[in-house]
Amino acid sequence: MSGRPDISVVVPVFNSERHLSDCIVSLVEQDFDGEVEIILVDNGSTDGSAEIAARYPDLVVLEESTPGAYAARNTGIRRARAPVIAFTDADCEIEGRWLQSILDGLVDPKVAIVIGQCRYPREASLALKMLSAYENAKAEYVINRCPPAHHFGYTNNMAVRAELFSEIGLFEQWDRAADSEFIHRMATSRPDLRTVFLRSMRITHLEFLRARDRLRRLALYTDTNAKIAT
Repeated sequence: MSGRPDISVVVPVFNSERHLSDCIVSLVEQDFDGEVEIILVDNGSTDGSAEIAARYPDLVVLEESTPGAYAARNTGIRRARAPVIAFTDADCEIEGRWLQSILDGLVDPKVAIVIGQCRYPREASLALKMLSAYENAKAEYVINRCPPAHHFGYTNNMAVRAELFSEIGLFEQWDRAADSEFIHRMATSRPDLRTVFLRSMRITHLEFLRARDRLRRLALYTDTNAKIAT
């Protein structure tokens, strides 16, 4: 890669061999005319994730021994060279115009964070598809129409201006919900900046096929969200 990339994508990896190839291919094959830097951060995988990543020589592959996806993301942020840093997870497949949607959404200099739609596979249950529609509608309403005290984020589909990390710091290395904490920290320290939900910024979360499994995961966020002061 020559020069500075337009956007860096950071993907934490931990025993992700089931979906990692789908994630990588969807990033490599983006409909995007700019320069992209794809950074995988292995967080101590013991499966075949490293072998899968090695098939793609243009990727940047890092290691982070501190357990936790946010520790891995912070390692990727430190290495990223682009003015915009996007985040997704190794069990997600990215729609073809995702990178372009992110840059289009950040044209306004007052927009510092964008998040997008999360969908589920075609074979997902009807109940999960209904839950997905509700989650996306709620995210769009809360982020675009409600005060910042109600905002939340999710790093399987989120992008941030790199300068913001330099100004207010990296993610807290919590088990979960550090993305929401970061959004609230920005709202407190830089109230002139905004978080925006973009319908065009879409990913498919491959891990879940049933609503009850997704709801169990959501229930884990209750205690961590309570740590966010705002």
